[in-house]
Amino acid sequence: MKKDKKVEPFKTPVLLTLKAYKRIVGYAIRYANNDLKSEKWREVYGILIGSIEHNAKVIVKDAIPMVVGDRAGVKYENKQYVDMAQIDSSVFERSIQDDKTDFIIGWWHTHPGFGFFYSPIDCMTQLGYQIPNPFAVGLIFDHCEKQSNAHFLGMAGLRLKDPELGISSTYNLIELNYEFEEKIMVQKAENVIKKVNKHIEKVLKEVKYIDEVLRKKALAQLQRNYGLILVPKDNIIITDDKETAEEDERFLYEWDPEFFKKSYRVPKFREKIEKVVATAYDELDELIGNNEKEKYENRKAKLIKKIKNILKKPNEWYDKLMDDFSKRIEVIFPFYSYLDTNERKIIEYFEERSSEYSKILDELNRRSNLILIN
Repeated sequence: MKKDKKVEPFKTPVLLTLKAYKRIVGYAIRYANNDLKSEKWREVYGILIGSIEHNAKVIVKDAIPMVVGDRAGVKYENKQYVDMAQIDSSVFERSIQDDKTDFIIGWWHTHPGFGFFYSPIDCMTQLGYQIPNPFAVGLIFDHCEKQSNAHFLGMAGLRLKDPELGISSTYNLIELNYEFEEKIMVQKAENVIKKVNKHIEKVLKEVKYIDEVLRKKALAQLQRNYGLILVPKDNIIITDDKETAEEDERFLYEWDPEFFKKSYRVPKFREKIEKVVATAYDELDELIGNNEKEKYENRKAKLIKKIKNILKKPNEWYDKLMDDFSKRIEVIFPFYSYLDTNERKIIEYFEERSSEYSKILDELNRRSNLILIN
């Protein structure tokens, strides 16, 4: 039986899945479409997730939007490299968990009205992917080309011919295949375009609400009034920038008053409730040690009521906050795939900060039941 003939990396065909294509089109169309004047069109950039099958075919399984740029070019800043590193790590963890071999297989960007070619900057970007991975692919989407018969999907795949030559390397189109017939791919993409155009304005308003109201106001007010999250003293910066001021590190729960006061800025509410809970446990321990069972039960009931009353307001505030957040997410979720990293980060950061608060609050609620370990 003959072995499959090995294909040269440059000539390796690429299979674009419907999922990846829809995500590229759904994000790109926000910034360049026939309803916008061409001078307002903007390029967008993203990364491709996929795998290499038997060194003979590249499968693009997902396309993650990263950032929007200008009319002719995308400025890739340091925070995008951080975002890409986080995505790479996340993809790797999922691949290990699901026993897959997916990784960042390349990149994609748009050329609204410009067609399919690599600028010198594009060649540099492609080098960054193709030098470590000869199979890496770059995809370009142009919605203008999508309307022509020659390029029905408006998509092309490119690679550098001789990446070892660096910026001097030439590039060429590569074989690009699709998961389904082109007609089906286009039809599915058109459905996405219609939905995105119809709902994206409302979705972005909800994202802004999460950032401006829920995170910067409601969650910040909850922390000010009923603070539970500790802030490392080394990270406290005197600044007028609210976003910088709100960048807190993850909390450490095990309560050690002396240690925390040396290393952290301890919110007064956290200090108060921790002291009340610790004192209650000490008092009940003493009653148990003295075998005063009846007094123990009566005192325990009163202490539980006292602690739960202290925790009542933060629980109510937090529940109301998360209920509001859930309503916003219901609107955003169907279009989450068509948000870029900056927009997704707003949601992720709120979830991270609210989760930090919730973990401490849940632990305090658990401890408020004053269950002693014998």
